[in-house]
Amino acid sequence: MAAKVKVKSLAFGKPPFRKLGNFNVEFADRLTLIAGHNGIGKSTILGLVANTFGFTERGGPKSYFGEPFYANIERIVYLALAEVAEAQKDIASAPIVTASVNGIEVRKRCSMTHRTVWKRARVVPRTIDKSEDDAVGQDAKIPLPTIYLGMKRLASAGEADEKEVASTKLEMHDDDSALMVDFVSAVILGTELNTNVTHQTIKGSKKKTAQPGYKMHDAFAVSMGQDSLGSIATALASFNQLKRDMGDDYPGGLLVIDEMDVGFHPHAIERLVKALKKYANRLDLQIIATTHSPRLIQAVHPDGDGNVNAPDSVIYLLDTKRPRLAPDQSLRAMLSDMAMIPDDEKPSRQPKPTLAVYFEDDEAAQFCASLIPTANKAALSKKYGVRINWVPLGIGGSHLVSLPSKDPLFLDRVLIVDADTTVPKDAAARGNTVKLPSVPGAVGVARSLENTIKQFLRDISTAQEGPLHEALLKLSTVNPSSDKIHVNFFQDGLGESTKRENTKAWWKKNWSRLKKWGVIQQWAAVYKAETDAFEVAFENSVAHTAARLNK
Repeated sequence: MAAKVKVKSLAFGKPPFRKLGNFNVEFADRLTLIAGHNGIGKSTILGLVANTFGFTERGGPKSYFGEPFYANIERIVYLALAEVAEAQKDIASAPIVTASVNGIEVRKRCSMTHRTVWKRARVVPRTIDKSEDDAVGQDAKIPLPTIYLGMKRLASAGEADEKEVASTKLEMHDDDSALMVDFVSAVILGTELNTNVTHQTIKGSKKKTAQPGYKMHDAFAVSMGQDSLGSIATALASFNQLKRDMGDDYPGGLLVIDEMDVGFHPHAIERLVKALKKYANRLDLQIIATTHSPRLIQAVHPDGDGNVNAPDSVIYLLDTKRPRLAPDQSLRAMLSDMAMIPDDEKPSRQPKPTLAVYFEDDEAAQFCASLIPTANKAALSKKYGVRINWVPLGIGGSHLVSLPSKDPLFLDRVLIVDADTTVPKDAAARGNTVKLPSVPGAVGVARSLENTIKQFLRDISTAQEGPLHEALLKLSTVNPSSDKIHVNFFQDGLGESTKRENTKAWWKKNWSRLKKWGVIQQWAAVYKAETDAFEVAFENSVAHTAARLNK
């Protein structure tokens, strides 16, 4: 069984490596974002980390990019030969990468040396305090399969000469092509994909990537965001293949991505983070990436949409002349520095994620809004860290209930159906579907909210005493009476029918008066047990779904 490997930290000493000195970067077990202004050294950090790990044996496994599972820093950042002499003046000050190999700490000093073939320097990861039973090797990379995704992944086929572009069908295991389709679909909604994966290259650019098949256009005709996403999906599929082939000998993997946010819409970034966390867990990956995106930082940072207990982190660097870790690593401090907001100005508050609550129609949304007024909705929003938004869809209850089985997007929505809609056990088990309340014992069309309120008006008109009579007296109209109810709601005969189209028409005609008189609130007071049960179920569904949004 192979040793399990984790990247732990990168320490810079004094004198600095280039301009990076006297600070220590600690990496999270799953996802680490490194942020800071241009030219601060983020790519150098990625290069040093990627250079320290990988499978380098001849004839070893290759990724779907057609390359071995390792990266060399001289292919990532330019290291001039003139830098070697300066770096070798004090070898002990060279950056040190620390890893855990089966729980044993291994430290590698990043020693800069000459390279005879290229006019660039290279960095050799040399073990510090080498033990006799060291399985890694004195000058060897730590055996953790590594893929580095740099900016060449964004080379545009559309801007290249037609003769320089090549596309060939890529033979890929079904599990790997399915992973690519699932990953891309989870990030860019509405994309129609298939598993006809193609290998794409642009001569002279060193670009190599794979793309799933697109039903509506050629895979070359992708946007920059889709192109970048395809490269990330190719890397994930490669690790999936490696894990399957190695079995118990698989040590985990390291995915390093420069400028991970490039080309993505802010809303797609939120889904990208969720998808990366999912596959990092599945494939035992550590992902280390740089970013300039406030939305990406917010999606991972525990002060934003992240979770303080999650194995993720955001590391922010300050001062391009003398880079160092920002003393204040709060989300607010990071966003303030990114915008260069003076200390006496408050940065704009980051919006909470929106939790959409879907209804069958306008009538259901109006009924629910009367049961859960604005103040109550605001309290729930604050409690669960979301912005709740009512969204009437205009579809039947059975279709609404089935949406999550068609698209996982709807698992992140609360679905409110009318009381006369049947909710299957599998839909109820998802925790995001709630029925509107109705009168105990009601059956059939009598459970629809329109017929429920019509019958309530009739009941309070005929009641001589008790809660129903009290409800009549509490209506918000001058001198409420059964005669006034009849004249205002039933005189035209529209309220007599129980057919769906008639009841909808009755509701639309009378909604402003129902709202003004507070009819729904009085119904809720009479049927308090049913209303309270609905409110509890609604809050539970909000809590369950908000937890998914905030992962």
